[in-house]
Amino acid sequence: MSDKSCGTNGTMLFACSGGSNVAQIANDAAKALDRAGKGRMYCAIGVASRLPTFIETANKADVRVALDGCEAHCLKKGFEAAGVSVDVHVVVTDLGIEKGHHFDYTPEEVARVADAVASALGAQRHLSAGGSGGGAYPRDP
Repeated sequence: MSDKSCGTNGTMLFACSGGSNVAQIANDAAKALDRAGKGRMYCAIGVASRLPTFIETANKADVRVALDGCEAHCLKKGFEAAGVSVDVHVVVTDLGIEKGHHFDYTPEEVARVADAVASALGAQRHLSAGGSGGGAYPRDP
């Protein structure tokens, strides 16, 4: 089943890709979700840099997913500064993965993040369809 609808960009995945293990885990999780058909990965820095065509494309998405590596929330803050809302926000360090300035991580850690995003997307779709509450990360206040 395609994640695209007429005139929209379906679910778009935006990931941190900074200089730490958790940033690279976020990036790898977004790639895995894209490959699995859970959304389409798109350029986060283009949006955060306030490039008009990137903002326009992001705003056409049905659901925007931000995968931040750590509690700094650089990605989410960049989107807010660009005036682009985030519908699902997942932070790698919130999932019990410790940040380090290295690139050693496991496929299991990537899978943990991808699973958290998939669960949050399921909750987001449930809420959008009028279901009652619950869910890990849909729409941060």
